[in-house]
Amino acid sequence: MNPSYEIIEQLYRLDIDSGLVTQDQRAAQKELSELAKKSRISEEIIAKTRTDMSFNEAELRRLYKKLDDLEERKAERSARLFAAKNDDDHRSLKRELDHVEREIRDTQRKADDTESRIEHSKSLFQKAEAELSASTSASEGERKKAQEAENNSAGRLNEINKVRDSYLSRLDDRIAQHYIRVAKITRSPNGPICRVVERACGNCRIGLSPQILNNIVRGKSVEFCPNCSHVLLPNATN
Repeated sequence: MNPSYEIIEQLYRLDIDSGLVTQDQRAAQKELSELAKKSRISEEIIAKTRTDMSFNEAELRRLYKKLDDLEERKAERSARLFAAKNDDDHRSLKRELDHVEREIRDTQRKADDTESRIEHSKSLFQKAEAELSASTSASEGERKKAQEAENNSAGRLNEINKVRDSYLSRLDDRIAQHYIRVAKITRSPNGPICRVVERACGNCRIGLSPQILNNIVRGKSVEFCPNCSHVLLPNATN
């Protein structure tokens, strides 16, 4: 049996372990991302509604000031209308008074709409603040747990990488370099090594030639899949 097979077997087991740890790490990172997203959405709503309220409150102050001015104009026109000396003056002042009263109604309608928008913004603001507070409080434990899981996974991967480097240093340089190159491009979560399954590559499932299969079974030489380049290990039952 080629002595490299024992090292490759250990690398294969390490890669499987690494794949599982990586999945745990990604799950923890995703959970952290989702928790941050929830808080970010609430914070964005709070910022937007605060801006909307400031704008609408300024607009409402302007409308209130306009209503005060219009009410003064109405009172002044009403007094002049009451004191009109002839029909022409009366008709002219009546038209002016009607115009002012229409402006008052229109401005009051705008003020009412603005008040409604402010109340709606306040409702959204209070809801978002409550959700942010609840989310922050409820998710603190989840965030801590996810962060610990992510840190543990990162630590475990670092340990695995150190052991992997140790094994690679003991391999023939040609095999080690081939392993490293395939590791960079493989999509398999189990890394660049796979077992032969039913006379085919366990990664891409392409059938293997009798010569390659014979070399693997006899342990004569380390073989690579001619299609996906994965390092081939004999089936565990062999």
